Amino acid sequence: MRYVVDPSRVSHDRLQDEVIIINAASGAYYSGSGTAADVWTLISQGTTVSDAARVLASAYACEEARVIVDIHKCVRSLLERGLIQESNDDTQPHNTSIPPQAARTVWTAPEFDEYTDMWDLIQLDPIHEVGDAGWPFADPTSKV
Repeated sequence: MRYVVDPSRVSHDRLQDEVIIINAASGAYYSGSGTAADVWTLISQGTTVSDAARVLASAYACEEARVIVDIHKCVRSLLERGLIQESNDDTQPHNTSIPPQAARTVWTAPEFDEYTDMWDLIQLDPIHEVGDAGWPFADPTSKV
């Protein structure tokens, strides 16, 4: 099974050993580093869980069976949070590489920290008020 990220709902970026993910639909944002960043990098690029487990078991020099269990648990969590969706498109190109990193030492179960304190600020962003005319045109029915 492959997974995809809906770019109209979820934005993400990897900064060295950390990944930041924003769910614009829920207002929550997530931070993950180390194994979490590596899992996100692979899964969000369309890599299957089994291929990701193979790549990460090699990178972290640990048993693939342990890694695949941890990735399945992580993927379930990402699905529940609406960050990824199942994809039946096996023709989509995918990448099975992770960025080089100096300190991949010990495999730990990937975990993402969730933050919900920015929802009010995200909603204040004027880009959310965009209509067919684009931005910065105000809605003619709005009171100024």
